[in-house]
Amino acid sequence: RENSRPELIYLGSWTREFAAEFSSTLELYEGQVTVVPAEDVEVRMDPGHLRQIVWNLCENAVKYASVTGGIAVEISFGSRRPFLEVADSGPGIPADMREQIFEPFATGRNGGTGLGLFISRELCECNRAALIHEPRRGGGSVFRIVFADPGRWEG
Repeated sequence: RENSRPELIYLGSWTREFAAEFSSTLELYEGQVTVVPAEDVEVRMDPGHLRQIVWNLCENAVKYASVTGGIAVEISFGSRRPFLEVADSGPGIPADMREQIFEPFATGRNGGTGLGLFISRELCECNRAALIHEPRRGGGSVFRIVFADPGRWEG
């Protein structure tokens, strides 16, 4: 695990900048990556780690999404525990794979290493955050980063 260097990040501006860079780098069509407008929220996390985690989640969403489906990066927050979601409209993760997706070398596709979600979860944990998966209603997946409780940030 890398050492974490947490900084204050405003998810509203961070996510818009990230989505623009990601879309440009992967040469995606307009609208394939969307940021759901929400009231801004601040979190503490290593910005390099957050970028690596969200990049991996979005890249997986693009790889696994159907040809016509895009992905949506959705930002919302709870009353005390802010979170960021990456949701896709792909085929979803088969029920028999869901327990294993965060284990090293677990992959559902040929040529995949099965390390992306493992590394992403490790990076979340070293920033006192959690990475959770759940099936998306109507098909696809939702990956949620639940950030450290702002009431417990260290000065």
